[in-house]
Amino acid sequence: MIAIGLMSGTSVDGVDAALVEIQNETFKLMKFITLPYDENIRKRILKCSNAETARVDEICSLNFELGYYFVDAIDELLKDTNLNYSDIEFVASHGQTIWHNPKQKGDLVASTLQIGESSVISVKTGIKTVANFRTADMVAGGEGAPLVPMSEYMIFSNMKKNIVLQNIGGISNLTYIPLNATIDDVVAFDCGPGNMMIDYLMKKLYNQPFDDGGKVASSGKVIKPLLDYLMANEFVSRIPPKSTGRELYTNEYIEEFYQKFELSKYPSEDVICTVTEFTAASICYQYLNFIKDIDLAVVSGGGSHNKYILKRMSEILKKEVVTQEDIGYDSDAKEALAFVVLGYLSLNGRAGNVKSATGAKADVVLGNVTLSCEEKKKCQ
Repeated sequence: MIAIGLMSGTSVDGVDAALVEIQNETFKLMKFITLPYDENIRKRILKCSNAETARVDEICSLNFELGYYFVDAIDELLKDTNLNYSDIEFVASHGQTIWHNPKQKGDLVASTLQIGESSVISVKTGIKTVANFRTADMVAGGEGAPLVPMSEYMIFSNMKKNIVLQNIGGISNLTYIPLNATIDDVVAFDCGPGNMMIDYLMKKLYNQPFDDGGKVASSGKVIKPLLDYLMANEFVSRIPPKSTGRELYTNEYIEEFYQKFELSKYPSEDVICTVTEFTAASICYQYLNFIKDIDLAVVSGGGSHNKYILKRMSEILKKEVVTQEDIGYDSDAKEALAFVVLGYLSLNGRAGNVKSATGAKADVVLGNVTLSCEEKKKCQ
């Protein structure tokens, strides 16, 4: 069986697409690509991820536009593989989160919204598509995140160590799998910002999309009053389960502390160093306060390429910190692969959430299934 996983994360840099072979519940990555967003669509996604600037007509349009963009990612993924749409058993699409509200706020109930219309994918390709993975968990009382832990448990639980799987995308999140763990022993939650604040300030100060290899951070010095202010953010010390996203660490939040600390007076490399230190320090805070008995930390996502983050994590934790490549896996493909696992579970009527991670009161089958005409005929 061959399936495709699609993921667009909080960094909003493009669509990750993974081609995965499934045999006896072993998930083998065959090919991985990222189809970058052009700057126009990226700006519009970010605009509609902000409560002050979002427009319902634009969200409506983007929902379909991203569906077509995901189809383009599938086409790019299948290029030079000798595979056609008809060879793919299913597509599992996370979509693009534009708002995530894990706890009721006033009159606003706990809710989440991912766009990238699954009907566009299923109609254009003829492949059954699983999407909207987060909603069922939230109805069951969970935060709808993180969802990656189930796939990590299925793939990594055979390692003979107490392992932390640390993803650093726009947001950073961890999964802790103790030695000889059952699924109920798994701990997972969001840590805080990953690359989000670094990328924003790299664009502002250097007109670059990210800090390549952490070189800028490595050339600077930490601005301690700013670091102390960032570490005092309530989310960092909040007891898990917890989840967050762009709705907390907004561009406005960054501009606010940029003005508050008069950061224009500091060397730009010191600003980048400090927010990068915050990413590393906020991650390590979670390890030191909420997790015990760590033998190994395995980092994936865009942040796994930032040598400053890896160095500081190792220094603070005094533990071995490696990347997924170091243990034979692709760091960048992690989340797209994870949604293939979740899609597989959903189509087999099996729960995909980890209650200890999301806070849900029940195991639930995740996602909505959209069938093509041919798939509908099979079901009749």
